[in-house]
Amino acid sequence: MKTIYIKQLFIAFTLVAMTIPSIQAQKAYDAFEIQVDGLGCPFCAYGLEKKFKELKGIKTIAIDIETGDFSFRYPTEKELTLAVVAEQVKKAGYTPKHAKVTRHNGTVEVAEAEEEQTDKGKTEYPKEDR
Repeated sequence: MKTIYIKQLFIAFTLVAMTIPSIQAQKAYDAFEIQVDGLGCPFCAYGLEKKFKELKGIKTIAIDIETGDFSFRYPTEKELTLAVVAEQVKKAGYTPKHAKVTRHNGTVEVAEAEEEQTDKGKTEYPKEDR
């Protein structure tokens, strides 16, 4: 009788242990894609990655130095905004050009960086001293 009870208990624990990973695997993530200006070397990419790892829960970071493409996944329940992402890029010392997030539910949000311009609508450069 004890043997049957132990076997049933073992089977019950095994079933519970098998369902825990599948519950954790169903965690929802948002996919972020950012175009970053100023990345020129692997050390630059490492600095950007390090700054974003301050955001707890970040997953699957990918950086292409040549194109400036930066992507990562972030848990949906933490509700990360594109404004926070752009600010994090600036804190790392780079300029965000284009940002897009595909939310877990399928909605897509896009943000474009605003260029700094003078009142005349033209970009102003410093004048040389003569």
